[in-house]
Amino acid sequence: MNQNLRLITYNIRKGKGASGRKDGCVESIGQALAPLRPDVLLCQEVFHADPAYAQDNRQQSQALGQKLAMIPCYGPNRVRRRGEYGNATLSKLPVEYVQNHDVTTNMIEKRGVLYARLKMGNMPLHVFNAHLGLNQPQRLRQIRRIAAIISETCAPDEPVLLAGDFNDWTRRIDQEVVGRMGFSNAMADVTGPQSLTWHVRRPVFNLDRVYLRHLEVRNAERLAGAPWNELSDHFPLMAELAYRP
Repeated sequence: MNQNLRLITYNIRKGKGASGRKDGCVESIGQALAPLRPDVLLCQEVFHADPAYAQDNRQQSQALGQKLAMIPCYGPNRVRRRGEYGNATLSKLPVEYVQNHDVTTNMIEKRGVLYARLKMGNMPLHVFNAHLGLNQPQRLRQIRRIAAIISETCAPDEPVLLAGDFNDWTRRIDQEVVGRMGFSNAMADVTGPQSLTWHVRRPVFNLDRVYLRHLEVRNAERLAGAPWNELSDHFPLMAELAYRP
């Protein structure tokens, strides 16, 4: 069984745009993503408003799901007065199971990884949507917790995707995921300015990553320029993947 997949990972900054001060960018994000027709979409910083404050009953994950005709799965990480935000995984493949894992290492900075088991033909596709912390010791503890979750959840021969916002400007986590966990970096051959995902106004760091196991990369790229330089402070990554047993 051969299966091709288009994956996009994108920190959408709660739909506040590149400046962090806009409202209503989620509709524009959906419009920008729709022509790309992703099979799997991983978003971070997805806001779900408290119904007491929300003018629109749709939450951001649901709004994107409706716009893109995808199944939305959501896991909250941080609760605020007007709502909460976390990771959202959207899929055109059937969703068999979802679990949100708390990988917080301190009470100030809540972090999580959202796990979704998708059905890819007669094979499970394990998808981990991560948003890691802002300091390196924190990220190392979090990625080692994720490694344990993957070991407990996934059979050694099954395809696994691990993607999201790793906040890894030192590339220490990349060494951990590739060197110790046995994953491939889908963007490994993309170097220089084309690999930088933050900040869209002046990109200096490649914070966003796509890692894979038992999947092949056919193409991987950063989506830059208009309209991406106005929709969030991160550029999205898109990867064309193939499963070849």
